Amino acid sequence: MSTAVVIGAGASGLASAFYIQKYLPKFSKVIVLEGSKQVGGWVSSTKHSDGCIFEHGPRSLRPVGEQGRNTLHLVEELGLSHDVLPVFRSDASAKNRYLYVKKKLCPLPNSLAGLFKTLPPFSKSLIRTLAMEPFHRRGKTDESVHSFVRRRLGREMADIAIDAMVRGIFAGDCRKLSVQACFPPLYKMERDYGSLFAGALFGSKGPKDDAESSHLTRRAKNEAWASWSLANGMQSLTDSLAESVGGSKGGEVRLESPCVRLSPASDGSGKMTVQTESDTINADLVVSAIYSKDLASVLPESMEDLREDLSALPSVNVVVVNLEYKDNVLPVKGFGHLLPSSENKQILGIVYDSCTFPEHNRKNCPDSTRLTVMMGGAWYNHLLTREGVLPDGNELVWMATDAAAKQLGIKSHPIRWQVTLQKECIPQYQLGHVAWVQGLEEKIQQSKLPLHLVGASYRGPAVNDCINNARKMVASLAQIS
Repeated sequence: MSTAVVIGAGASGLASAFYIQKYLPKFSKVIVLEGSKQVGGWVSSTKHSDGCIFEHGPRSLRPVGEQGRNTLHLVEELGLSHDVLPVFRSDASAKNRYLYVKKKLCPLPNSLAGLFKTLPPFSKSLIRTLAMEPFHRRGKTDESVHSFVRRRLGREMADIAIDAMVRGIFAGDCRKLSVQACFPPLYKMERDYGSLFAGALFGSKGPKDDAESSHLTRRAKNEAWASWSLANGMQSLTDSLAESVGGSKGGEVRLESPCVRLSPASDGSGKMTVQTESDTINADLVVSAIYSKDLASVLPESMEDLREDLSALPSVNVVVVNLEYKDNVLPVKGFGHLLPSSENKQILGIVYDSCTFPEHNRKNCPDSTRLTVMMGGAWYNHLLTREGVLPDGNELVWMATDAAAKQLGIKSHPIRWQVTLQKECIPQYQLGHVAWVQGLEEKIQQSKLPLHLVGASYRGPAVNDCINNARKMVASLAQIS
């Protein structure tokens, strides 16, 4: 009887356990260890009794690419198809996105005609910027996202648009993050074709897409979905994964049961010993789906080299403030707006949740407005007091409502709010990250330990990436076995 242990019950860990049960039946026991009181990691939703839903982490997923199609197939397998809430490309929330620059809300181009217009905050049209891109020199090594975009598209695009976008995706500083790790398609376009324009025009579609087709993936394509969520919030995806894993024969999901020590078995069997606060498990396979620093903390001193490497990855804290207003108080319709770091270091952006998913509004007040104000990230220290302490919830709510008032002109007060501190939620892929991941995996292979790494620390922090990378890891093991 073989035992697999998955450390961490976020999207990566639960997906790993699900796919082990699906593709590796030799593991008669699959145990997921989670240190907190609930599954999901930073996929977290609060559903109030009146139907209002606050998302404290990811709020929607994109259906495109292998990653997107794989997640939709998983949703179908979990029986959640009828809960899917699609956003169509023609919807305002899909078409309209904004930057907040120089104290003004600036719409980004959302049509072909818009590419030819000079729209603030930019000094020239996007088509003029793109027309010059093929003539810029090719880079030689990995570089920061900001350096890459400045070289190919100009300083203005890097300082404003890309700075804001990276804050929205990674809550990070584009001057420190690796373009190769954060935006691999752009890096490969330049490397293989010399420019982004040539790569988009002549590039192949990439490696073979091995995500399974399903009714939902076909619907998403035929109906031109831009993104989607679930009727009961994104947490219902990870909750359903946990129910599937725990409800299958030999499957367990243990909450408040952290791994406190992970080491090679002393009997030379090639297994690993997984210690929790209450028992010891002899595992034939261990999948770590936790933050790399947390994994380093449970490894023995005899693995100091690996521990040191795992501890090298930085991450950021994000403060998420959900606000609900009684009426429709938004001056525009769209997904939301982002701020470049030059505009406001504390506020990363504001998401217009009620515009994207009105189905999540309270039932007796369908015209209410829900916003999510994202704060901190790489600028988390700017939120702290002089004593280095994060302000209390009331002060953070005031900061969020003040941002909504100044940036969106909202004069009314919210009728409900919630503050969530997401600690170390987004790893920061700095220069050399791809080589760092390769080095980790080589060391683990050389040790001949049955340990595998998945999760946001390595090959993409997005939920789609995490789930798809878990599937690929398990599929590779299935081929080997």
